[in-house]
Amino acid sequence: MSFETISRIGWRVIELALMAVLFCLLAHIILGDASGSFVHSVALNAIQFSQDVPTGTLVGFGLIVFLYWFLKSRRE
Repeated sequence: MSFETISRIGWRVIELALMAVLFCLLAHIILGDASGSFVHSVALNAIQFSQDVPTGTLVGFGLIVFLYWFLKSRRE
């Protein structure tokens, strides 16, 4: 396997994980406590993470993710 293939697979896994977390957060927002223990724990972990990490770090991470998706869409 070439580095490009491994890199592409790695980014795909990261995208899927992020989408899974966002789906759990959306389900928790819509369903509330009836969303189940797994979705509730993912939502609580995401909230705790966002409170523990400094704001500048979250903004920087968001910019990196935005730039990745922006450049990826321009390349295709």
